[in-house]
Amino acid sequence: MLGSERMSAVNGKPVVVLPGQGHRIGNVEFLARTADTPRFTFGVIEIAPGRLLEAHVHAEEDDAFYILEGEMTFFFGDETAVAPPGTFVLVPPGVEHGFRNDQPTRVRMLNIHAPAGFDRRIGLVE
Repeated sequence: MLGSERMSAVNGKPVVVLPGQGHRIGNVEFLARTADTPRFTFGVIEIAPGRLLEAHVHAEEDDAFYILEGEMTFFFGDETAVAPPGTFVLVPPGVEHGFRNDQPTRVRMLNIHAPAGFDRRIGLVE
């Protein structure tokens, strides 16, 4: 039965992850890992009120976000973008970016890194 166990798309089989059954590291739940596909990672990130992720650069990968709940402030050098629910943000390789939650409630957002590898860099053990 699909969903009763995790199968790898790398092996030509679908990956089905039931609610709450992703691989968690800190505030990120990975639904598609590097072990599943070399093409991208896909996760749900929760950002607590007041949390700041300092400016950083991904030299070789796209970093995409879709806001589900709350409001995130993204910054790109001297520019900022306020992102309420339903906002999509795509950061190309080589672009410095960061974000912060200025609101009193948490933010939940989807995140895609392409190609894969982000999960391994932040310490997800397979």
